Amino acid sequence: MKLIALLLSLISTSAYGGTLHLDKAATGKVRQAADIRYANHDEKQTYQLKIGKQWIRGSCSSSGTGNLHALLLDMNFDGHADLWVTGYTDSQGRVRCSDVWLWDAQAKHYSFNKPLSAIPNLDISIANQRIEGGIANCGCAAQCFYEDSYAWRKNTLIAIARREQDCERYREYRLNDKQDLIIVKDEIIDGDNPGQQAIENTKVVDWQRLAQTMRKPWE
Repeated sequence: MKLIALLLSLISTSAYGGTLHLDKAATGKVRQAADIRYANHDEKQTYQLKIGKQWIRGSCSSSGTGNLHALLLDMNFDGHADLWVTGYTDSQGRVRCSDVWLWDAQAKHYSFNKPLSAIPNLDISIANQRIEGGIANCGCAAQCFYEDSYAWRKNTLIAIARREQDCERYREYRLNDKQDLIIVKDEIIDGDNPGQQAIENTKVVDWQRLAQTMRKPWE
C-alpha cells in the first residue's frame, strides 16, 4: 500500500510542468519570491504553490477561456507583496475565481486567505484601497447582479457596501454606526429605465496586463 501511495504521489507531481518563478511585484515589497507549477488536463488548468519545502495545491482553476494568471500584489495594504492567482471558471468568461495568499511577515511565508479568496470576480483598487467583487449577470435576462465593496479594519476584511438587483427589485446597502449593513435604497424594477443597470467600475487593477508583464519563461 505504501508503494502504491508513493507511485500515485509521483504521478500526481509529474503531471505539473516546470516551475514559474515570480520575483517582481506590482505593489508591495517582495520578501519572498513565489514559485508556482501549472498543470493542464481535461481543458482545465490547476496549480501548485511552493511553501517552504512543500508544494501546496490551490483550489482556483481555469477552464474554457484561458489559463490561470499569477501576480504579486499588496492585497491587504500592509506594504508587503501578496500572491494573487486568478482564472475564469466558466466557458463564457463571466466568473473568475481567486486564490489569495497573504504574506506573513513574522512567519516569512504565504498563508491562504479564505475571505478574499471567496469573493467572486475579485478586483483591487490601489488608489483608494478598496476591494470589490460580485456577479454581473446572475439571471433575469442579464438584469440580475450584485456588487460588494470591502475594506480592511484591524486586519479583518469587512463588507462596507452592497448593490444588488434581482428580477423585481434594486437595493443598496451601507454601513451604519454599528458597522452593520443596512438598506438605504429599495426600488421596484422598471424595465423601461436603463439607468438602473449596473455601472462598470474602471478604477481597478488591469490584472490581465500585469500578469502578462510579470510572467517569466519556465526555468
